[in-house]
This record gives sequence, structure tokens and C-alpha cells, in this order.
Amino acid sequence: MIDTVKKKIAEILVNRSIRELKSDYSSLANFYKKIFNILVLMPEDETEFHQSFMVLKFLDETKKNSYIFTHDFRVSLIPTKFRPHVIEHTIGETNRLNLATHKLIEKLKEKKFQAVIDLNIKDNIFFSHIISSIDVPMRIGFKKNNSDKYYNIQINPEDSKPEISYKNLVNCLNMF
Repeated sequence: MIDTVKKKIAEILVNRSIRELKSDYSSLANFYKKIFNILVLMPEDETEFHQSFMVLKFLDETKKNSYIFTHDFRVSLIPTKFRPHVIEHTIGETNRLNLATHKLIEKLKEKKFQAVIDLNIKDNIFFSHIISSIDVPMRIGFKKNNSDKYYNIQINPEDSKPEISYKNLVNCLNMF
């Protein structure tokens, strides 16, 4: 009961803090070609986490500077090649509503990302809060509740097949 109330309060706060996305969709393709610093939010789900590595490989092949945001206990699961660009967070960097702390948000803002890619296929208010708190012109993620508020580009997820969802994301990015 208390967790449900906390989640509702967190959703209200995050939805209120969302900056209106202003995008010229005709220029998004050209913009993607020019960006280099991308924040990649790794999925919480274990299966999705392992399947999402294909997106990291694609970003590496296309010479994008990808910073991987994940829990501190998952860093060892990320392929060695990508570990130097990991930004880890701990349980202590969440507040009582399970949102990112101000200190964590400021740490991310310092990096001056040009884009964020949320690899969470399922709703996650923690990551929605991060996306709404950092100011980046390009936000890419999967279609889910309130995703219109968070992302410029949305990918339809494949039900129960994360591998196909991530392949679709890579194909979408490849079109740019």
C-alpha cells in the first residue's frame, strides 16, 4: 500500500517536472549524424539487460561516445570494452520515492549529453525522472505509458521478445 502511494506521488512529481519536448522532426536524422555524446540507460530487467548489448555494439561501430548508466552491481556484467564509459549509480542515490537524487542528476548534467537512449522496455519511473531532469535535445526510448512526454523517437517493443525490440531500435538508428 505504501509503495503504491509512493509510486503515484513519484509519477505526479515526474510528470509535473517534464519540460515540453520541442523537436523539428525533419532535422532529427541530421542531428543524429552529428551527435557524439549519448547517455544509454541500461534496462532494469535481467533478460533485457543482456539482450541490450547489441545496441552498445552498434553505437560503438558508428563511432558514438556512449556513456552507460547502470547499477553499480551490474558493471561487471557489461562487456569489458564498454566499462571505461560506465556511469554507475547506487541505491543510496535514490530518494524515498525511488527517484534520482539531486546529486545524481547534477552528476549526469555535467557530462553535457546530446542524446539519451532509454533501453528499458517496461515502465520505470526512476529512469523517466532522469530523462525529464536532464536537458538533451534527442530522447529515444520504447513506447510505454506516458512515453510521448519523454521521447522524441519511440520504438514499438515486441511483446516478450526483447532481442527483437533491440534489433528494431538498432534498425531505426541505422536509418539515420
